[in-house]
Amino acid sequence: MLRSVTLEGFRSFEQTTGVRFAPLTILAGPNNAGKSSVIQALLAFVQSEQASSGDALLLSGAWCDLGRFDEVVNASRPLDQRRFAIGISGETSSGRSTDTLWEAGPPEDASLASALIQKVEYCLDKATGQLLRESDRFSWTEELLDVEQQRHIERSGRAFFTHPGLVDLLEQGSLRTPDQPSLPRYRSKATIHFSPLEASRTQYVGPFRSPPQPLYTPRTSPAGPPLGRYGEHTAELLFRHRAQRTDITVPGQPREDAGAPIMSAVNAWWSYIFDGSFALQIDAPARLGFTLSIDTPSAERLWLGQVGLGLSQALPIVTACLVSRPGDLLVIETPEAHLHPGAQHRLTSLFTELARKGRQVVIETHSEHLVTAAQIAVKEGLPPDDVAISFFSQEDGRTVVQEIELSPHGRALRWPPGFFDQAAVDLAELLR
Repeated sequence: MLRSVTLEGFRSFEQTTGVRFAPLTILAGPNNAGKSSVIQALLAFVQSEQASSGDALLLSGAWCDLGRFDEVVNASRPLDQRRFAIGISGETSSGRSTDTLWEAGPPEDASLASALIQKVEYCLDKATGQLLRESDRFSWTEELLDVEQQRHIERSGRAFFTHPGLVDLLEQGSLRTPDQPSLPRYRSKATIHFSPLEASRTQYVGPFRSPPQPLYTPRTSPAGPPLGRYGEHTAELLFRHRAQRTDITVPGQPREDAGAPIMSAVNAWWSYIFDGSFALQIDAPARLGFTLSIDTPSAERLWLGQVGLGLSQALPIVTACLVSRPGDLLVIETPEAHLHPGAQHRLTSLFTELARKGRQVVIETHSEHLVTAAQIAVKEGLPPDDVAISFFSQEDGRTVVQEIELSPHGRALRWPPGFFDQAAVDLAELLR
């Protein structure tokens, strides 16, 4: 679970800027204000892990395309300080609390779409440490406070990156206590995983989704999001999970309900979101690929191109939500695309249900209906701390982030200028 993300010198984030994360995190604001940059910074770590990129942060790959280093680092940086920093805090999959700051500089080959890690500073439970690039190697130091034994454990040695969030250590250390300032040194090997991000626990649905296809071809590479960057593997993922159950409650059932089979849950949520009766059918004819068809009240076995575009564009989102497991991170950009305001509101119910069932959902949106639905969920019992709404804006080309604090009744305690106030401005103009 992510607690916060901090960016400095990264794209339009000239100054150190932090964003709080919660079980349901909403990033809102005007176009080109920096919302997607936060998401792409996370995806860069995920694709680096999946590719085992060593000490390089991959800026372009199967999850996202940020471009070359010079296109990512903030233009205000002097030539001798061309670096950016990304900080991530949260809990790892093993339950360890981590707060890590990566500093990255240009690659040796300027044509490569990557950044070389220069320094890492971290707090991992009761340990604090640092990795520092020294020519072609990394030195490593760490200090751990052993409260029970009232001693400090100092460790140092060399570090070898598997990817930016995982290092193998060749260490030598010593122990210090009040009675014995120094004890014999030792050598051993260790591994540190200080990133809360894991590709195997991340679902991503981007803002551009593939149009309906008569036949969805099988996946040829495991690289990239489970559904594909454009949702192109949704049919295959549904087919492979069709016999499984989800613990996500379907609409109309008690919240403590044990869930339903994946396909039943997809149809129940689809029908709820679009306020109708829809039944999705999936098949794999002769192993050539996968087909999707839909039964509606007026016709059967329609392919998705024969129904409203909103249904096919929402399917990857619903699929990602229902195949997820507790502890997963779901990142969804522009979920409101091609959806009626009522459907946007009801889709938010799925996001809040995920937050209640142990997932973390990060939404990038321009929809006031989605934000309002999240506020209503707080009014209906979702803890205010479980929702983080951040408003992004630009000041002199720099990204500024303001968090919208909610009361227990779901009301915003303070609305920044420009936060979904265009409707009020237009109405005032009509009444003037």
